[in-house]
Amino acid sequence: MMKNLTSQEIDVAKTIISAGLVKSAESLSFFMNETITLKDFDAEKHLNNPPLELNKKDESNIHLLTTKVIGEMKGICCLIFSEEEADHLRKAALPQEILDSPEMMEEMSDGIMLEVDNIISASVITQFSNLLKVKIHGGVPSLKKVTSKEMEEFISGEVDQELYLISFKTSFESSKANFNPEFVWLFDNTFIDCIKNYTAQEA
Repeated sequence: MMKNLTSQEIDVAKTIISAGLVKSAESLSFFMNETITLKDFDAEKHLNNPPLELNKKDESNIHLLTTKVIGEMKGICCLIFSEEEADHLRKAALPQEILDSPEMMEEMSDGIMLEVDNIISASVITQFSNLLKVKIHGGVPSLKKVTSKEMEEFISGEVDQELYLISFKTSFESSKANFNPEFVWLFDNTFIDCIKNYTAQEA
């Protein structure tokens, strides 16, 4: 049976997620050799196992990046970009000589997206691990290019009574590009227990 978080526990969860996203912006800044800031973070109404509501509807070629959470807390992290957002990100991250070469772009474009997913997911997973005192790490990320219907079917297929859904929007900003990935994260009940324990200890 799924448990719910109290409003205080939701605030704690948001603080931990936000801390991870700030770390991921720092890591992306190093990776892309320019300052990237976390402009916006919206988890309101998305932290007590909501129905799945995604902004990227009726789009084709959505970039769905997934990372499995391995260890004492099980789950899966989904990072979702539209094709336009993915193109912006590639243009910001790749040097001009690669952008000018169709062959090199073909070779590098997916790798860049996987690396971005690795940076963002690992940053938040590390924050969860450190703050919640739980031994977890991210698996090898994977990338699927799907329609909005295929994406919803994939995520719905991962949701069952043992998994707790977190969904939120973010906005990262730099001088070259802004990108607004959507996150859908699924965790088992260990996530709820860890948040409740952490909140009780901090009280």
